[in-house]
Amino acid sequence: MPRTIKALAISGLLIVALGAAAVAWIWYPWVFSPHYTIHVATGPIGSAGQKFNAAFKREMADEHPRVRLALEESGSLQQSAEDFQRGKYDLAVVRSDHPAAASGGTIVILRRIALVIMVPANSRATSMADLVGKKIAVLEGTPDDDPLLRTVTDFYSIRSSEIERIALADLGAAFKNKRLAALIATGSTGPGVVADAVKAIVKATGKAPRFIDLGTQEITAQNPLYEEMTVLPGAFLAAPAVPAEELTTVAVAVRLVAKNSMLNDVAGEITRLLLSTRAKLAASLPQAGQVEAPETDKKGVLRAHPGAAAYLDGTQESLFDQVMTQLFNFSIIGGVVGSLALWLSGFWRKHRPDEIQKNLARLPAMMREAKSAPLDQLGAIEDELDVLSGWLLERFVHEKIAPDRINGVAVIISHIRLLIERRRKSA
Repeated sequence: MPRTIKALAISGLLIVALGAAAVAWIWYPWVFSPHYTIHVATGPIGSAGQKFNAAFKREMADEHPRVRLALEESGSLQQSAEDFQRGKYDLAVVRSDHPAAASGGTIVILRRIALVIMVPANSRATSMADLVGKKIAVLEGTPDDDPLLRTVTDFYSIRSSEIERIALADLGAAFKNKRLAALIATGSTGPGVVADAVKAIVKATGKAPRFIDLGTQEITAQNPLYEEMTVLPGAFLAAPAVPAEELTTVAVAVRLVAKNSMLNDVAGEITRLLLSTRAKLAASLPQAGQVEAPETDKKGVLRAHPGAAAYLDGTQESLFDQVMTQLFNFSIIGGVVGSLALWLSGFWRKHRPDEIQKNLARLPAMMREAKSAPLDQLGAIEDELDVLSGWLLERFVHEKIAPDRINGVAVIISHIRLLIERRRKSA
């Protein structure tokens, strides 16, 4: 019995050790490898997302030399999002209105793309209702199937026949000659497409365009992937300040999304590093100043990655704490397995055929034979008793039979020998 307990204890320890090694191999693969590579889809070459990730790659190399960011440029955000959905990348820059944003967890929000509607300074239009049926332009380069553009035009019942494409170089003259009633543009605040359009209009007309407020609450209520955005004065041009006052419009967030299988501590560390270095990156890359943490509540349509949420909420466990937690879990599992093994061992011993009982079942018959068998057969009975006595002694030495049990058997064997001896004396 003690040897059985010792063997079970050793087996339990081996189970715990192997379990801990398996957890480390699956959850912390970099422990067994000199490098841990994260594949990132950055969007088109020269885009804000590609530049930002290239700058962040250098920061990551300085902070974590063993972690490598493998950046891969794609033709568009649409392409990188589709590749991310197919499992090609660990991280990708995607828009909130693409299904890929919901197929992973958000690490950070890189920037927001706002949709603005500009009209000439002397235009009488004050709302979208004033632009119905009039000539509205969209800058060339804006995709025809842009979801944000399509959502706004559908909301205000603007037909595609009422929209024309215009090159940035022709925009100023079109506003000056009053050939256009309005321009729809999408882009981030600061330097970019919208700022370039404002500059072209100011240069050609000498006046800054006005902006039309949108019914953002109604649009975002119907399309929860979009959000209301307040554009501050001077967001597109500092002098003169454009817009001249706060502007409320609708926007879509551009997110850095990680696949769900990314380790929580890796996602948390990437989040920490992105947020802690954005000020440094903004010195050479102004777009980095727009990086912000995602919402960590679970009420939103798009959720933050659990690792990012744990870091932002202050609930992220250290590597030591995680390992100790897993060891504790495996110790519990090992204890349960050990207890089950002990129970099975006892059940088996209780219900299996008892070898000792089987061998001792011959004793009653031997006692009857000792009383009635011919004298010439008594020697065979004694030989059988000698074999049985040797067998019992061997098991007693190896602690396979209890002392109280062997004492009872020894009394029976002695009684049979006494019967044999009496018959011989009588003869």
